[in-house]
Order: sequence, then C-alpha cells, then structure tokens
Amino acid sequence: MKKPGSPRVLVVDDSDTVRTLIRINLELEGFEVQEADSGTRCLELVPGPDVVTLDLLLPETGPDGLDILRRLKRDPALGRPRVVVVTAAALPEDRRLGESAGADAYITKPFEPVELVDAVRALASPDRF
Repeated sequence: MKKPGSPRVLVVDDSDTVRTLIRINLELEGFEVQEADSGTRCLELVPGPDVVTLDLLLPETGPDGLDILRRLKRDPALGRPRVVVVTAAALPEDRRLGESAGADAYITKPFEPVELVDAVRALASPDRF
C-alpha cells in the first residue's frame, strides 16, 4: 500500500508485461510507481523519481537504455536518480558497460521480483521509506 512520502520509482521498459510485473510488486511494497515505455518518455518524467528501473534494450526509435542511463547520471537537471538496470543483456560485457555508465544495481531478466524490490528498497532514500 502506498504511504504518504513513499519513494517514487519510474519503471522504464518497452514490454507492457514487464512494466506491469514490476509496478505491481513495487506498489505492494509501498512505492509510488510511474511507467514509461521508451527512453524518450523516461526523459519527460525526470526529474522526479527517486529510483528508475531501466531496461537497456529499448526500441530503436529513441535513445537506447545505455544512453538514457548516461544522461540520468550525468545531467544534474534530470535529478540524478538511482538506477536499477533490469535487462536481458546478461553478458559480462553488458554488465560492465552498465556499471561504467552509472548503474547502481544490475539485474538480468528473468528476475525474481523479491530481488528487484530489495534492490529498489536499498537505493531508495532511507528517510522517505
């Protein structure tokens, strides 16, 4: 159940199913959740969220997830939220790229919902949860 002052999370994934799965699990734990189906939409919704869950493999019609990650971490105007990468890009090189671009956590699909919730909770502002 959402609590007043709950940490805000933006879920960015082009899959409706994945966004819904993440949103439901986070809302059950009290997070306030917004969704974006593209990198372009993500940039429209920041600053604002405390944490962003971000798929690296976004549609080719806009910026990819790695580009979005770099922008979120480098541009102070975007609020520099904490970022949990949630992606099917599971090779060690993919992880290194994500971490070097600024990912605060890196989770590969398929994932355990509890693992994702724990990662988001750990990165959310402790004084707000």
